[in-house]
Amino acid sequence: MWTDNLGDCSEEKRERFHPNITCMKAGHQGMLEWLNSLYKKHGPVFRIWFGKDLMVFFSDPEDVRQILSNNKLLKKSKSYEIAEIWLGKGLLTSANEAWQRRRKLLTPAFHFRILGEFKEPMEDNCQILISKLREKANGEQFDIYPYITLFALDAISETAMGIKKNAQMQSESEYVKAVQTICRVLHKRLFSFWHRFDLIYRFTDAYKESIEALKVLHGETNRMIKLRRQMLQDTNIHNMADAEKTDDVGGKRRLAFLDMLLISQLEGGGLTDLEIREEVDTFLFEGHDTTSSAMGFCIYLLSQHEDIQHRAYEEAVAMQGREKETMRYLEAVIKETLRIYPSVPSYSRKTQEDLQIGNITVPKGVAVSVLAYMVHRDENSYPEPEKFNPERFLANDKELHPFAFVAFSAGPRNCIGQKFAMLELKLALSSLLRSYELLPVKDFVPNPLAELVMKSGNGIQIRMRPRK
Repeated sequence: MWTDNLGDCSEEKRERFHPNITCMKAGHQGMLEWLNSLYKKHGPVFRIWFGKDLMVFFSDPEDVRQILSNNKLLKKSKSYEIAEIWLGKGLLTSANEAWQRRRKLLTPAFHFRILGEFKEPMEDNCQILISKLREKANGEQFDIYPYITLFALDAISETAMGIKKNAQMQSESEYVKAVQTICRVLHKRLFSFWHRFDLIYRFTDAYKESIEALKVLHGETNRMIKLRRQMLQDTNIHNMADAEKTDDVGGKRRLAFLDMLLISQLEGGGLTDLEIREEVDTFLFEGHDTTSSAMGFCIYLLSQHEDIQHRAYEEAVAMQGREKETMRYLEAVIKETLRIYPSVPSYSRKTQEDLQIGNITVPKGVAVSVLAYMVHRDENSYPEPEKFNPERFLANDKELHPFAFVAFSAGPRNCIGQKFAMLELKLALSSLLRSYELLPVKDFVPNPLAELVMKSGNGIQIRMRPRK
């Protein structure tokens, strides 16, 4: 570990700690491998210059605790600003007072009691997924990831937005394609020296691609908002009291996340139209893309480990219909998947004053990044870190540092939707395991790419056959 004060920004030190050109050579395909090599060479703390912008990377759990639990370190780094053309100043990208106001407003929508109401539409979409996969359950190799992404889009649309998307009934989704395009373009811009300059970027093909993708993405969110607003008008809902009344067949009305935003606006204490769109964009992205990533990698790992899959299958059978309850083994499988393949491989903040982390002083205005991908590979926390071993999360090891697992971030800016994500993953994986046996594909290994969300560059290749 180097321990110099980061205020020393001499040319000699810039060269020593990897100038911008080194970063550019890492490229899209090898970013995680490159960061891993720096971690192995320099230890849990190192720094990189992106042109004139300095980013300091941390992966020691105690350093991570100091960063993520710091209530004065809530502003995201400059790298998140690139996503504002898509997500605006939503919960993911906003900072300080604006973030605190939105977090307070949105938190009730993710209370576990409310999440329970989402179980039925999630299960319905799980059954569609099972049905669509039936034609592939013949023991032959195929890429399951496209099926997963359409399922996740249907699930988040119907539960959080209250709208049936029926993406799984189509062979492709324009929205999914647009998400893939914008993630690829924004990631490229983040790590491209020339694309970081607006005047140059606006003349690139990548910029043109982003504009076309944004038309699709913002068009879809505007359509959803318009539909749900009309529904509220048609059913004479003007406040939360109206919404909580029973419907005309005596059942309790299911409120979507979007409904709560619109009703709060009607009551006069909510978000503007633009702010609502920003939150819808944010939750469609996070609720669709991160869940797809976790589910895909989990399916791959289960296909490679017959004994672990069998134990998860037995629990899924025993707990059928009770997935809202604790499923200790499947939850451990999911956590171990997220340890090896965290959906968000890093989190970054921008210091607004000089910051002391351990014996390092980080100056004001510098980006600090938590490398979750490396935190989860610390041999002190996880012996044989590349081994898939769900037992790690069953041992109740009190010696494990509380910030050694940060798949959902941690501290005040932890993932607001983590319980939602866990419920969806448990339902989907349980349904799959009860219906199909997941079989390995010889010599296949995913190629993890560190985009806005970690994905496999070569898909998720598996084989399946029906359970007897």
